[in-house]
Amino acid sequence: MTKEFELSLWNYMKDIKWGEYIVIKHTSSDPTHLLFYMLIKQLQEDNTPVIIVDVLDKLHLFKTHLMTAGIETSIVNDIPVIKLGGIKHTGNIMSLIERVDISQDIPIWTRHYREALHRVEERFSNYIKIMVGVDALLQLYEENIWDLNILMLSGFANMIGDKRSKGFIFLNHSTLKPTTILKLEEIFTRILSVGLEKNTLTLSIEKSINFSEYKKEIKVNAQELQDYLIGSSPIK
Repeated sequence: MTKEFELSLWNYMKDIKWGEYIVIKHTSSDPTHLLFYMLIKQLQEDNTPVIIVDVLDKLHLFKTHLMTAGIETSIVNDIPVIKLGGIKHTGNIMSLIERVDISQDIPIWTRHYREALHRVEERFSNYIKIMVGVDALLQLYEENIWDLNILMLSGFANMIGDKRSKGFIFLNHSTLKPTTILKLEEIFTRILSVGLEKNTLTLSIEKSINFSEYKKEIKVNAQELQDYLIGSSPIK
């Protein structure tokens, strides 16, 4: 069952088009770190160039949760990372770009971020971008609708349609206002929702450019998935 879940998830993830992003909605109690690890593992096995955009040290939390569960995390260490704020240097940050200071005004730090992405594009013709901690970034601007709209348009909306990349955005929607979530859902073409109930981890397709996929679900026993990832992680 676990292997079938992995294959089903990977086949779905591979189907997304260049210039498209999937928002993976979850709550604070969902084992999202397991999905993050599965994604990283499959991308590395597929030899796909990948970078992580780490907002306010969320990557450090994911890695810590994986280590606590007994999963070997060395595969994370070699992935290039662009940091937006935060202080924890998790992943291969120094080989690509130094930390972007998001305490500056939005136009300034977003320009630095675009410069970082330009250096990525010089290194990879096409690549996968995984964004973690986006909810923490959005929280900084929720009380200022003007800044929030600038971030939505200059940051997220500009990602759509860029054929050099595609990727995944992990979003803890339980920490955000409903209107903020609706703005994001309007921008992106695919929304995947995570749920955990009675040890069953469920991924539900809430939005897709393929209308036949609406409301479809992929399920797996969460404990079996964790045990599987412990057994399949590389030993170093």
